[in-house]
Amino acid sequence: MHNIANTAYTNVTMENNSVIVREERRMSNVALFWTCMIVSLAIGLTIAYCSGIFGGVGRIQKSPFTVPDWLVIALPPVIFVHMGLSLFLALRENAYTVGSKMVRTWMWVFWALLFIAQAILPYFVFHGMPVAAYIVASLAGGLALGTAILSYQHSISSGVVMTILLAVTTVMMIYLGYWAFA
Repeated sequence: MHNIANTAYTNVTMENNSVIVREERRMSNVALFWTCMIVSLAIGLTIAYCSGIFGGVGRIQKSPFTVPDWLVIALPPVIFVHMGLSLFLALRENAYTVGSKMVRTWMWVFWALLFIAQAILPYFVFHGMPVAAYIVASLAGGLALGTAILSYQHSISSGVVMTILLAVTTVMMIYLGYWAFA
């Protein structure tokens, strides 16, 4: 048997006294971590911060209660760090069966839609569209729940991180619902 690089994964099984070696080239965990984090933060924060978030909560009409500007500006990085970390923790796990590949595909779909919803949500908030903001936040809440459930299928740690994001998304949804309908 030949040497396998650090980025390769080997799966050896015994079937009928024969050995089947499965090699798969994989990105190292460090490279995967930084790729997930940088892409999530760069794209997410660019979209979120271009929405007018730097104007702060002073521009929000009839806000239910005042949130400090530093919290409003700090919330998107926290959200996108959680999303990147959860994605990393799920992707570092192997998926070889048809069922696990299907779960991973649906996790990607839910994660991508959640990412888009979280990125565009500040636009609706800071352009005075409380009902639209509540609708997007509600969709994000449902997507966060689905992503958390699917993340648990790959990795408990990924599911825990997504559960924390689900809690944050739920609080945002409740706040925006109160703002929209109060």
